[in-house]
Amino acid sequence: MIYVIYVQSGREHDVVATLRDKNINAYAPAHDLLERKGGVWRMVRRMIFPPYVFVNSEGITDELYYTVKNTVGVLRFLGRPPTPLPMSEEVRLRWILDVENLTVSRGYIKGGKVTITEGLLKGREHCIVKYSRRRKRCTLYCEINGRRHYFDVAAELEKI
Repeated sequence: MIYVIYVQSGREHDVVATLRDKNINAYAPAHDLLERKGGVWRMVRRMIFPPYVFVNSEGITDELYYTVKNTVGVLRFLGRPPTPLPMSEEVRLRWILDVENLTVSRGYIKGGKVTITEGLLKGREHCIVKYSRRRKRCTLYCEINGRRHYFDVAAELEKI
């Protein structure tokens, strides 16, 4: 089961490192994005869900709850009492959490339809909400506790 923790923005990696040191399975998915600055394309690392950290656990015990809650940077668990993500949301989120490094996907656009030939999004074209060839990004969404969260993934798409 995956539990969601709301943390201070910019402290996600610190919280994950601290929780992993305490043998708690925690994730803060990040990905590489292409950004243009000064006319030059650069690869930068960005958080997918900026204020959230995910904890994979069979259940919340008092010990786990207070260990996580007393970690510097943690604000609160989502849900009162802390509830795991519904299975449908967990399945959609699992492929993001299982991939260590979200890199640039490549593909093409033909007749307004996106086809990914290599990378993380290959076979997941149905998840793409919109795309921007100019910004070299595809926008996807994931539901967390019933709310849609949109995020961008780097994608170099050629028009055919």
